[in-house]
Amino acid sequence: MTLKWDEFVDKVYGCWIGKCVAGTIGAPYEGYKGIMNVEYTPSMIDNMLPNDDLDLQVLWLDVIEKKGTNFTSLDLAEAFFNLCDYSPGEYATFRKNYDLGIMPPLSGKFNNNYYIEGMGCPIRSEIWACLAPGDAKLATELAAMDGCLDHYGESIIAEQYLAALESLAFTDKWDIKPLVIRALDYIDEKSRVYELVSKVVDWCDQSDNWRYVFGRILRDYGHADCTNMYQNIGITLMALLLGKGHFMDSVMLALNCGFDTDCTCATVGAIIGIIEGGKKLMKDYDLKEQTFKLGVNVTRRSDKVYDLAEDTAFAALLFLDKNKKVNIKGYPEDKVPVMEGRPSLPINFRVVYNDGIPAIAPGESKNITIYLETNNKIKATGTIKFSAPEGFSVKPQEKKFRIGMFNSGIDITVSVSKDIPVLMNKNIITATITLDNNDTFRESFGLAGAALWKVYGPFWENTTYVAPPKANESYYAGLGGAKTKDEGSTKIRQFHINMKADWQKEYLEDQLLGNKPLPEELVDDPAYQGFPVNLYEDKFSFKDLFGFSGPCVVYMVRDLYAPEDMNACIQIGHSDVFRMWMDGNLIAYSDSTEHWTPENIHKLDVPLKKGMNRIVLKLANTNGSSDFSIMFTQAGPCTAFLTNLGSGRI
Repeated sequence: MTLKWDEFVDKVYGCWIGKCVAGTIGAPYEGYKGIMNVEYTPSMIDNMLPNDDLDLQVLWLDVIEKKGTNFTSLDLAEAFFNLCDYSPGEYATFRKNYDLGIMPPLSGKFNNNYYIEGMGCPIRSEIWACLAPGDAKLATELAAMDGCLDHYGESIIAEQYLAALESLAFTDKWDIKPLVIRALDYIDEKSRVYELVSKVVDWCDQSDNWRYVFGRILRDYGHADCTNMYQNIGITLMALLLGKGHFMDSVMLALNCGFDTDCTCATVGAIIGIIEGGKKLMKDYDLKEQTFKLGVNVTRRSDKVYDLAEDTAFAALLFLDKNKKVNIKGYPEDKVPVMEGRPSLPINFRVVYNDGIPAIAPGESKNITIYLETNNKIKATGTIKFSAPEGFSVKPQEKKFRIGMFNSGIDITVSVSKDIPVLMNKNIITATITLDNNDTFRESFGLAGAALWKVYGPFWENTTYVAPPKANESYYAGLGGAKTKDEGSTKIRQFHINMKADWQKEYLEDQLLGNKPLPEELVDDPAYQGFPVNLYEDKFSFKDLFGFSGPCVVYMVRDLYAPEDMNACIQIGHSDVFRMWMDGNLIAYSDSTEHWTPENIHKLDVPLKKGMNRIVLKLANTNGSSDFSIMFTQAGPCTAFLTNLGSGRI
């Protein structure tokens, strides 16, 4: 298929106009969960608002203009980390992992327990469609390189689906439903996203009542997090299908469902914008010359949406050799971007943690494979030499290598001394690569240091206290007091098959928070002696501590190391009751159960002194499921995690 340059630019223009205008409509309502009844007024778009939906795509455009078609996920990650300052949800997880030396694709998977299926990457799909108009397969490949920075699995598939849909939208004057269905050809039919799209199409066929379809989406795919991908992709598709291609009707349908409204509205607007083109949108809705505002640290030649569209179209010319479906004709040949100079033989450095876990504890070793590759498969030989932090070792420390058509990996083992006094969270291994032609490259990767805890417990009680029976004595008498047969039966069966966590009982407060010695009769009790547990991720449950299954109370002690006096925000996630002390002072608690999130509680400006800060946790498992997490950020919600802390040995 041939696409004329002016037509192509206009469709890209429509994409970015739709993204900016609809995103601005949705932004003020972001996070409201529930049906609204907002009516559109032109004043809603008097001033364009910054939106991460657009920000990161402009950042990706900047990377493409500098790196060309051989850009990598690492190029995107470097720009993301250095040029995007805000850190909500999965963005914060990416930034933490990247700072720890954990690169894509693990940066989107490791320690990403709540936001792994967020909207953060599906909202970045348009740039890949614009760079690969008509070639949906290429668009999905590019989208996957992006999505793995801060997501894993289904959210990446969702970004690929939208990229495919938007890429196809460049090729014909599509009706919405056939376009939505056709894009399914480019994602895994066994994925939950495929199922979601198929169901939304069916529900919209069954009813044109958007409230009914919205209710079905929430019933089958709803999530407590307003930014979770499933419900928001469902809302987006419902708005497109029931809005029947009408720009403002569709955008307002998405808006009035609530949840991640800046994202749902912006995606709806971008898709219809590609189909209709920018000129038609401007005329139909009497839009003024559109500008955009950025929240990332890049500079464009202007803030005009048309200039951004034109620059995006110029970048797409770099991909003409890769695009198997569309030829763009009539473009100005002098506008094709010129790539910056690169080293004579650029090396792609790839790290594989053979057990899939980029974290380590004292006395442990990690088997890691390093792959060195060139984009053009040129043969080369050289030496790679590793250096590691104090207390770490790498074997072999130096090794010769050959890069060729068939590259075998370089196997190394990274070990940590069992006697290391402080294990930092951030541990960077540096690799110096010297080719025989004396070109030298320096790369690095990291291993997250485990949080080192000492755990005491489990402490449990019977549902009814009964004194231990003596010889020839039945304990059933101690279960008396029931007023009815029902109560008596319940009491006996509860005693037999259940336990309780006596949250109020102080098992070890005097010892762990004071200096009182343990009673002699408890000294040899393993529950009171404590045992070491290494936690590799922020979130854990009782099953990560021991094999005991049942209601109980545990205590956990950690010496948190800070390199200097500082203040930190502590984010606590919990699903059950807990207490948290820092150096003997109670700083956080909850007497209620909740749905776990990483941010159930925020404690701002908690002082940490240089050296060790003793944390004591008292946790309970009262209802069969007890999840807990503790994280440290620089300055409150949506700010970067602290990665310069560590654990002392207890």
